[in-house]
Amino acid sequence: MDVDLASVEVVFAQKLACGEPATRQRALRVLHDWIRDQSARKPFDEADLMRLCKGLHYVLWMQDKMILQEELADRIAGLITIFTSEQEKLRYVSCFLKSLSNEWPHIDRWRMDKFLMAVRRMVRSCFAHLASLKWKKEVRDEYWNVFRKTTISADKSFNEGLKFHFCSILLDELDKAGSLTKKQVTACLKPYIELLGDKNISEYLFKSIHDEIFKAILQEKSDSVQAAVYSSEENDEAGIEFSYNEIATLLFEEGKKENLNAKRRKTIYALVEKFKKCARGQDPHHFEAPIPKEKLTKKDYEEAEKRAVELAESFKQDKKNARKLKSQIKKRAREASESARTETGNADVPEDEITEVRKGSGKKTAVPKVKKGKPLMKAKGVGKKQMLGQKKKKNGGKKN
Repeated sequence: MDVDLASVEVVFAQKLACGEPATRQRALRVLHDWIRDQSARKPFDEADLMRLCKGLHYVLWMQDKMILQEELADRIAGLITIFTSEQEKLRYVSCFLKSLSNEWPHIDRWRMDKFLMAVRRMVRSCFAHLASLKWKKEVRDEYWNVFRKTTISADKSFNEGLKFHFCSILLDELDKAGSLTKKQVTACLKPYIELLGDKNISEYLFKSIHDEIFKAILQEKSDSVQAAVYSSEENDEAGIEFSYNEIATLLFEEGKKENLNAKRRKTIYALVEKFKKCARGQDPHHFEAPIPKEKLTKKDYEEAEKRAVELAESFKQDKKNARKLKSQIKKRAREASESARTETGNADVPEDEITEVRKGSGKKTAVPKVKKGKPLMKAKGVGKKQMLGQKKKKNGGKKN
């Protein structure tokens, strides 16, 4: 470029971050005029736009007032209309997303909301521009190629959180832009369908696409079907329309890829079945009970009842037998214990030393009392006098 863009950015950053409305508005007008003038002389290259987007990022970073944040986000997104050529507009959108991806990990939770809003306003500005061109295929494909390299890509160097936010706002902003045919909507969703079949994407991104794009479409269809059932008036579907059959076909093609794991294939095939229901005008979330192949007669119910009674009686009898067996085992254990005491010479255990202890279950079990320990026996060769002498030594020679 003919001018030093880095030095110009410093001046614009100072003016745009000013809290005074007059200074800020004047700086924005000067920035627009300067970009229009420079773009007409010589197109901005990627390096220039990356520095410009980084400067705009920190302008928004320093703006703390909420009303001014919204205005500034709209101004930054509106720069797309200032560039003279379509290639510069595409390059600006690409640099804006790349710059934001680089800075995303450093954004704290207090500033995150305004940057999420800035992304939404940029997407809204892009879609409004495409709507003004009636979603011309050549131009639309160029913008979607930019998204394929950034927010709709398997490239793990691009921030995953920004990818998730982009897919969460896509349907809303397409609906807001309007004037889309079913074929154009399918073309917009095709990159996400292909991304579901990519084994390299993370489980987080796969679930985000599944929930924010395709599950949201199914939920909208389910709500419209339910509203038509319970409402007497005809429910005209508002917003964008979908070609459910085409989406189901594209999903099926991705689901049958060999390199896809079983869990993701099962999830994609479940989406295929639900989109086929939508194509038939049915509620995709409605569960239809399977029709039995054979019809049961009264005799079948009576035989089933009889077998159930027999099983209950058999269970009661087995329970009784188990109790008898348990009591027999206890009896044999007591007999074995008594015989063991007889052999060791402790057969004459008085009856009063056996007490009945009631447990929590209400059963009584014979438990012997714990006997006190016997005093230690005298050591051989040690007399009574010697033992008394040892006690005196321990007491320090004092008499008791």
